Amino acid sequence: MPTYKFKNKTTGVEWEKEMRISELDDYKKENNCSIVIGVPTTISGRKSLWSQTDDGFKDRMKEIEKNAGKMGLKQTDYDR
Repeated sequence: MPTYKFKNKTTGVEWEKEMRISELDDYKKENNCSIVIGVPTTISGRKSLWSQTDDGFKDRMKEIEKNAGKMGLKQTDYDR
């Protein structure tokens, strides 16, 4: 569910509340408030995900890449 930021029309107090969009209009009427429109915050990292993984995972991925396509499939009765 999305989180909305509200502002009371008489007091000016701001708060956040999580709710369904279908509940939004009734909530605004009941609480004498309006939605505060602003720029959403963005979370960004400084490192790539690959640089944060441990060496065991990286070694396993290299092994999978090296052996990909070399195993071959056994012929079954359905293939004949």
